[in-house]
Amino acid sequence: MDYPDLVAASQPEALRAALAANADKLQHAAEEHHGGGGLESVRQATYKGHEIVVRTSYAITVDGRPFNVHLTIDNDGRVHYHGLPTRDFPSVIGLVEKAIDVFGDEFGPPDQPADPEPEPEPHGHDHPGGA
Repeated sequence: MDYPDLVAASQPEALRAALAANADKLQHAAEEHHGGGGLESVRQATYKGHEIVVRTSYAITVDGRPFNVHLTIDNDGRVHYHGLPTRDFPSVIGLVEKAIDVFGDEFGPPDQPADPEPEPEPHGHDHPGGA
C-alpha cells in the first residue's frame, strides 16, 4: 500500500465504512477472543477422560470505582492482562497493584471518595423469586 492509499484508508469515513462492512467478523473475533464478552475467564482441562470447564467472572474496583479490564487466567492460575502484556501475575490482587503502579494517574488520588455505585439498569423482564 502506498502512502496516499494509506492516508485515504485511515480517514474517519473510510474507517467507519470498513468497520460496518466487517461488523459480523469483528463481533465474532471479539467473542472468540474474550470468551463471549464480559470479565469472564474460561479454563479447560481433561482429567481421566472427564472434561473440566471453569468459568470465573470478576468485579474489580479500586477505591470503589470499577476497574473493567479483561483478564485471562491459565490452568496454572497465572493472571494475564492486556494492559501489561509482557507480564503475568500470581493473583488478581497482584495484577491490580501493578496496574496502580504503572497507570497511577488514571486511578486518581486514593483519598478521593468514589462516586456511589450507579443503579443497575433494568433488564426489561422479571426474574422468578424477585431476584
